[in-house]
Amino acid sequence: MNKKITRLLGNQWGQRATILVIILAIMAIFQQKFFWLDNVNSILLAVSICGMMACGMLFVVVIGGIDLSVASTAALAGAVLSIFVSQGEYSTESFLVGLFVSIAICIAIGILHGTMVVFFSFPPFIVTLATSYILLGIVQLVTKASFIYHRTIGIFYFIGNAKILGIPLPIILFVITALISAFILGCTTFGRRLYAIGDNRNAAKTVGIRIEINTIIAYIIASISAGLGGIVLVSMNMMSGTSTAGGYVGNVLTAIVVGGVNLTGGEGSVPNAVFGALLVGIINNCLILIGVPSEYQKFVQGVIIISAIALNMYTSRLSQGITGIKRKKNNNDLRTN
Repeated sequence: MNKKITRLLGNQWGQRATILVIILAIMAIFQQKFFWLDNVNSILLAVSICGMMACGMLFVVVIGGIDLSVASTAALAGAVLSIFVSQGEYSTESFLVGLFVSIAICIAIGILHGTMVVFFSFPPFIVTLATSYILLGIVQLVTKASFIYHRTIGIFYFIGNAKILGIPLPIILFVITALISAFILGCTTFGRRLYAIGDNRNAAKTVGIRIEINTIIAYIIASISAGLGGIVLVSMNMMSGTSTAGGYVGNVLTAIVVGGVNLTGGEGSVPNAVFGALLVGIINNCLILIGVPSEYQKFVQGVIIISAIALNMYTSRLSQGITGIKRKKNNNDLRTN
């Protein structure tokens, strides 16, 4: 029995299944509202935004980087689009122009991050932390330090609130984002290059991989994903401002870590990030239903991150131990032969 438990905990997906079962069991006992259809729908909507950003962040984390500006990028993209659609009377043309400008800004942010990291050797943590403050300052300027509220009309409202075959459009957009990200990382040469860069930068450079351009593209993807998440979030809430995506940096990082993605690079997959986003959404929802004050929710989130890192380290050591045993057996076989 102990061996079965060890194998279960030594496998990432076994750990995840165990965690989910424990959470669901607790909520079944103490808060049955968790299983209501409206609540499940609200969880999936929250997960869709966090998941979009996490899928984009994964491209950067795979190469050993990080992007702490995803929330600020989301807020800026949402604010820019808000200004265009509100001034254009929510016409389709104003939405398309605003969307184009927002995405262009996100691309510029990604280029800036990638350039500072690869050509000026700035630590990704410092670069993206600094730009997060700069971007929030720009949001304050364009919104005049106030919220922009919207009318529930036009394609802008449709993006965050429409349903297709009964499924909310944000969830569908999240699934599409996840599938595209999974395809790029798992089935393309570009994706394999990113893993190679994160696994061994010098070796990747030796075999001819252009680290500079691939790194910049990875940061561009992260920024675009954050911007799209911000646009959908603004459309869902029908308002934008500096606090539009407040707290999403923590949620996205928690999703990445809880999903078992290696922050040092070279490892991680979209299913990992999606699971992490789902777990974060479930835990946040549970804390709200149980009545945990908001100031303690951040404390719980920090504990979850530390616990996830510890669990990942345990899994890694356990798998190395198993591998070590196999190698010893192989060596003994060689000696006997």
